[in-house]
Amino acid sequence: MIARRKFLYSVGAATLGGVILTAAYNRSKDFEESADIVVVGGGGAGVAAAARASELFKGRIVLLEKRAEIGGNTLISGGFLGVVDPKRQIPLGIEDSEEKHFKDIFENGDRSGNIELIHQLVSNAPRMLEWIERQGVQFQNSVIEIYGSHFPRCHLPKSPNGREYISVLSQKALQRGVEIRTNSPVIKLLTDNNGTVTGAEYETEGKIRKIRTRRGVILTSGGFASNPKLVEEFDPRLVALTSNSLNGSSGEMLLEAQRIGAELIDMDSIQCLPGKYSGGKIRVRFHNDVSRFILINALGERFVDESQRRDFIKEAVLAQPKSLFFAIIDNDGFESYDLLMRRDAVRGIETGDAFCSDTLEGLAEKIGVPPKALVKTVNQYNERVFEKGNGNTGFPIVQPPFWAAKSGMSIHYTMGGIRINKFAQCVTTSGKIIKGLYAAGECTGGIHGKNRIGGNGICDALTFGMIAGESIACII
Repeated sequence: MIARRKFLYSVGAATLGGVILTAAYNRSKDFEESADIVVVGGGGAGVAAAARASELFKGRIVLLEKRAEIGGNTLISGGFLGVVDPKRQIPLGIEDSEEKHFKDIFENGDRSGNIELIHQLVSNAPRMLEWIERQGVQFQNSVIEIYGSHFPRCHLPKSPNGREYISVLSQKALQRGVEIRTNSPVIKLLTDNNGTVTGAEYETEGKIRKIRTRRGVILTSGGFASNPKLVEEFDPRLVALTSNSLNGSSGEMLLEAQRIGAELIDMDSIQCLPGKYSGGKIRVRFHNDVSRFILINALGERFVDESQRRDFIKEAVLAQPKSLFFAIIDNDGFESYDLLMRRDAVRGIETGDAFCSDTLEGLAEKIGVPPKALVKTVNQYNERVFEKGNGNTGFPIVQPPFWAAKSGMSIHYTMGGIRINKFAQCVTTSGKIIKGLYAAGECTGGIHGKNRIGGNGICDALTFGMIAGESIACII
């Protein structure tokens, strides 16, 4: 790893001549402008790729974001980052390793993830963590197990949600000269007669422009969780569900990459999380910290172990009447969440998406479940928490007022996407590398298999975003 890092720095510094080539590109009648590197998408993977590439390479880098602001789903996520980190984990009595992280990903993805990509992720994630901290990203000292992570390795940024990653990395990219353009959707990838990606066609201010690249394009455009047609094509059961992804997660760049030869894999692996039910107004996230909540059905009964795999919980919810359920926490749990999550809960009381009462009986009446059943369910849960030696590390639900979030399953993340190699280069169905095309984050497939563990979405985006930036800067 040390040798490779030295190689990246040495090659990244060798950029003489880039200005001359760029000037030559500008004289082409087929392109209105040129750049050395184009990044498509301004979420976590995109800003990581741009920041890292601009750190190693001094040429012109342009980031094109189709929405009015950068950030993507990283910005609205819980911000949890799953990385092996002895510095924080050991003082908390947590024994972790890259081998365990690999096993958690591989086993919980039904052993269907690409072994080489998983190894690349877990072995480079600690380096990614060190890198983003050097850039200025700050974390709390706590490391927790979140919904579907199955182990306490999830870091919490000091700022709510994922804004810390976007703010810090985009600022670093801008300081190094990266041009970030919003309201600029890419509509086509451009190739030469050999199939090498030479640029992109994008829309801005109602006009279509072509930008030529000297080193290539990095796709960081996200998945397709907000595209009902694509979701229906790969899992018709989910088409009526809401999505907690931004509307930019529409998947058109996956199809565009496929058009020029890239292979799409794992497209039927679609993950759901508790979110807005059909007709709901606000997503109230009481389900983040697995030690703080329980899920109950319309009978007031707990119907699933909350520490189970995300896909298992999805199936359990879809089996409930109208696929509805409630997440229950007490006030200690409420106070443990950040300000934005608490704000959403208070707003949810006004919209009918959240409920609060000083007693469990009162809460049961508000949400329309049998009071005796809810009290019994919570008491049974608390008894198990208080039992010693059963491996339960949760907190009891005892401190009033008590809270409930009315929820349904919501499409959260698409594990499928563009096939890449360990250097984030896009690959065809025959295994051939598509020169000039890289990809990172949710637009890629092959890493998570059938089920992504909690905290790995941002880990994947930032780690492979960093790797893509290094690869394109050094022409790997």
